Amino acid sequence: MSKLLPFEDPNHFLDPGDIGPELPPPPEELVWHYTKHWTLEIILAAHILRASDIRSMNDTKELHQGIKRVRQAFKKLERDWDYRDGGPEIEFGELKEELDIAAGAAFDGSAFVTSFSRAKDSTDQWKAYAKPDGFAIGIPRDVRLSVLGVEPETYPRGQYIEETPLRWITLRYRKADQIAQAEEGLGRLMSELGEASYVSAKHDDMDLGSIFRDRAKSVYVDSVAAIKHKAFKSEREVRYAVTRPSAPAAIKVDPSTGREYIELTGALPDPFDRDWQPNDPEYYQSTPARLPIRAICVGPGNPFAHTKVEVERWLSSAGYSGVDIIKSKSPLR
Repeated sequence: MSKLLPFEDPNHFLDPGDIGPELPPPPEELVWHYTKHWTLEIILAAHILRASDIRSMNDTKELHQGIKRVRQAFKKLERDWDYRDGGPEIEFGELKEELDIAAGAAFDGSAFVTSFSRAKDSTDQWKAYAKPDGFAIGIPRDVRLSVLGVEPETYPRGQYIEETPLRWITLRYRKADQIAQAEEGLGRLMSELGEASYVSAKHDDMDLGSIFRDRAKSVYVDSVAAIKHKAFKSEREVRYAVTRPSAPAAIKVDPSTGREYIELTGALPDPFDRDWQPNDPEYYQSTPARLPIRAICVGPGNPFAHTKVEVERWLSSAGYSGVDIIKSKSPLR
């Protein structure tokens, strides 16, 4: 009889020494949300950041760029695929049809996003988004931001709540990175579609396969939403994306623009927790809580000494403490 390996032996219990030392968490990386001067006090007082419907973003054209990259990945797969390699059989006609359907879903209000930058003091960002007298709010990347609202008692049939309804997305600017992103997304999409076909064949009485087809669309949307034109590379953008809420009351409309948005707030009980599981988050939160703010960079057009006192007063009134206030070094005035 061959000797069992430790992990095959039901009587084997790991000694803590077998596991090795516990690794420390990765260092905290701050990402920065640029906002205009008058907005900061409102954000702090309400503990709310807005996430905009992806359809209304000023760079919606970037979705076309993402769709283009996924189509390029599809053509490469179709060109290079050889059944003699032993891979799964692929119905390219059906796959192309599903890609066309998913491309439409990308513009169908599938998600809401809030934009951040990995650059805390970017002249380009001051110019484009906050103006010289604005601010940049620094929060740790990978924290959870909850949707302000109440979870519905029942979900309408056919609406799928994604496994990862809250997620961080890093944008890709280099063509090679974009194609790699598109190929990964295409592979995951094919996997979900394959699962949909299998489940539908096994369960004729209910279309459980629709769940996997919806997941495939979500994978596709994430892939194309992570691709942005290289002209915007200096923005170093990171997005916090939220699946469209199933509670209609959580979706609000800006009366001045008619655009839909949702409100994000700090997660209870620990707004700085980065150890949450994206596949099982607390999606809704009925009351706002302090945002996970580590620092605020004061825009270069502000008189720093005076503005620092003003920001400290706003922070104190809203119950924030331990927030670093940083002076911009940008030459913009």
